[in-house]
Parts: sequence; structure tokens; C-alpha cells
Amino acid sequence: ASTRIHVLAFVGACLLPLSSPLAAQAVTIKLSGTDYEVFFATTSYKDNPDLFGVAPAGQMPWWGNVSLASLFAAKVYDQLGENVYQTSYGPVFAYGYSPAGFGEVYGLAQNTLDIDDQIDLGSATPLAASLTYSYAYGKANRPVDVPAPMPLFGAAAAFGWSRRLRRRLRSNQKLINSKACPTNQAAD
Repeated sequence: ASTRIHVLAFVGACLLPLSSPLAAQAVTIKLSGTDYEVFFATTSYKDNPDLFGVAPAGQMPWWGNVSLASLFAAKVYDQLGENVYQTSYGPVFAYGYSPAGFGEVYGLAQNTLDIDDQIDLGSATPLAASLTYSYAYGKANRPVDVPAPMPLFGAAAAFGWSRRLRRRLRSNQKLINSKACPTNQAAD
């Protein structure tokens, strides 16, 4: 019974990293010494207002800063695919919102064929907050801490297996010695 517990603990410790959700369409970039995972979602500001804004409230580290949005868009360049916002452009990097009219979202989109070309969808050509577009969002990567008991379960399983292996080796050695002794004594 204890062997089963050791095996289950070991298997659980091995499978734990696989149980975390995998991000679809993720691109990892490094900006100012920090790694970011950048994704995009097709949604509207009205349908998903929690997406817009700086973390922890939102998921757009460039929110409120058009220069930072431009840096992120250029760094991602064509890695999230082309023809996402419109022909030859990736997703929109939204950087602002205005409640004017029915609501306006300001952002920019990177040309996926020319690194030096971005469309600025600022106050002159904003996006309607109620319409659906492909918006980029991201998060800073931080080291993942392993839950405290997991290393202990792994160590306990390894210790249990090593004791079992030692016992098995000792019993096999005794068996070999007991079978070898009569043969050796008869030969003397």
C-alpha cells in the first residue's frame, strides 16, 4: 500500500506542470530586461473591459502610453500573424479609451510586412468600443514557484524507492550467497 502512495505522489509531481493551462497564440518577447508573453483576443472593449488597462486590473502593460504600445507592437512585429486587424497588419495594441460618443478605443497596429509602419488609431481615427477587433494583451513572465509539499512528496517517493531497492538487493545477495555456498563447499 505504501508503494502505491509513493508511486502516486511521484506521478502527481511529474504531471503537475502539465496541468497548467497552455496559452494559444503566445509570443514571448524581451523588453527592458523583462520577458512578456503577448497574445491576442478578438473582442470589444464593451464586452471585455477587464482586458483593457495596466495590470493587475488589466492585461495591457502598454496601456496609457502610446510610445510603449509602439515598442511592444514593433517587438512582436509579425509573430502574432498578419491580416489580424486588417490586411498586412497584426492585432491592435490598445493604449487608451474615451467615453466620448458611444466610447472610443485608441490603439495602433503593426504592419507585418514593414517594421517601420504602424497605423495609429488615436483620437483622429479611433475604434468603436462596441465593435469587435483583435486586441493584443500580455503579461510579464515571472518564475513559477512549485507548491511547497511537492518537493517533499518527490523526496519521500525517492527515499521509499531507494529503501525498497536496497532491500531487494540485500535479499538477492543473500539468495546468491545461499545458493553459492553449498556449491563452493562441495567443491572443497
